Amino acid sequence: MIFSLHIQARSHPAMLEKILQTTRVRGFAIRAMDVKSNDDECLLKVHLTVESERPQERLVAQLHKLGGIQELTALHAVADPVAPAARSARNLSVMCPA
Repeated sequence: MIFSLHIQARSHPAMLEKILQTTRVRGFAIRAMDVKSNDDECLLKVHLTVESERPQERLVAQLHKLGGIQELTALHAVADPVAPAARSARNLSVMCPA
């Protein structure tokens, strides 16, 4: 299954590395990644597309535990090889305390 994650995190050294390591250790393969840094707000905005047969909640729970994650939205998409346009989406939003 393919999952998209939208993450806002405090921009500090190694934050992106922690996100990527957690993703890898939990058994999710990264298929695409987009990272933007907002220096004015000291934020990293990360969009990850990952693939795994494991449930997305496993990754979301572990990422939520990382210090510095401020907001996490997980979109679940199931790609049908016969009809690529047919997708099922479900939102999981987690607001993290500042």
